[in-house]
Order: sequence, then C-alpha cells, then structure tokens
Amino acid sequence: MASTYDIMKRIQKYDGVNLFLVLDKNGKKLNPELEDDEKKNVQNVFGNNYENIPNLVNKAVSCCRDINPINELTFLQISYSGYEFLIAPDDDQCVFAAYQIEQPKPTKRY
Repeated sequence: MASTYDIMKRIQKYDGVNLFLVLDKNGKKLNPELEDDEKKNVQNVFGNNYENIPNLVNKAVSCCRDINPINELTFLQISYSGYEFLIAPDDDQCVFAAYQIEQPKPTKRY
C-alpha cells in the first residue's frame, strides 16, 4: 500500500495540476510544502487565504442535504478564472487540488 505522501506526489505529477493541499476544517494546511513552479498563478486567485475553502464546502454540504437529507457530498468541482478546483471533503479535513483548464488554441481565419 502506498503512503499518503506517495499518493500526494503522484497526484501532483499529473499534467496541469498546479496546487495540491490537504486542509483542516479551519483552512490550515496539513500537508508539507510540495515544490511547484506554477502555484503562484493559483495563489493569485486565492492569495494565501485558504480559510474560505472549508466555508464553501460547508455551504455545498448544506445545499446537498437540503435537497435530500440522506445524501452526502463526497466531491465538489468548481471552474473559475481558467482553473478547475477539485475538493473532496471529509469530517475533519478536505483535499484540494487545482489545475489549469486547457484553453483552446485560436484558429486563423482567412
């Protein structure tokens, strides 16, 4: 069985993954800093303020339960400002990954 750190490194090696974090329920980072050249682009969207991510997840969980009280939110996918954010919430923590959406190349018109 692979260790958690190995899994985190494997996820971050995928093309386009700019940022991978494990956050506690207060938005504090739990994973060690992983080297990434392009995470500054994602930080332009969030800054270093990740405390709002658990609030967003809590609201999404609440909406999901309002629709059907039996359902639980297991995955949240958000597209914003050229990035796609993937969030997997749990009771005490959430896994957050961000990657840049590939922009279609403009075609030349004659």
